[in-house]
Amino acid sequence: MRGAQLISVFALAIMLAGCGQGPKGEKGDTGADGKDGAPGIAGKDGAPGKDGRDGAAGPAGPGMALRIVGGELAGAWCNADEKMISAYCSGSWSYYPLQPSGNGAQCGQDPSSTMVRVTIVCAK
Repeated sequence: MRGAQLISVFALAIMLAGCGQGPKGEKGDTGADGKDGAPGIAGKDGAPGKDGRDGAAGPAGPGMALRIVGGELAGAWCNADEKMISAYCSGSWSYYPLQPSGNGAQCGQDPSSTMVRVTIVCAK
């Protein structure tokens, strides 16, 4: 039985080998693009740029000096060459209205009151 199977397989192989290819047909349409492949290995670093180095640091810009004024009375003012940039009141709530004026500020109506204090920040 095994011999008959072997002869049948051999005969089938000979028949298939005898079948030649027919004439070549026309070229078909282009197929869809395939999926992207995995990223490659990174290359070497390039050469330095034209100059290759950082330049020297420039001169320092103009600074700003801040001065805190107040803390004892309800009124405080900056010097003539300064500008007030911030002000706040502290102390008794009834004397709280902050009144900025020109280059200074006061809390409440009486600038010499000790019930409330103003603190201002002056910039030069």
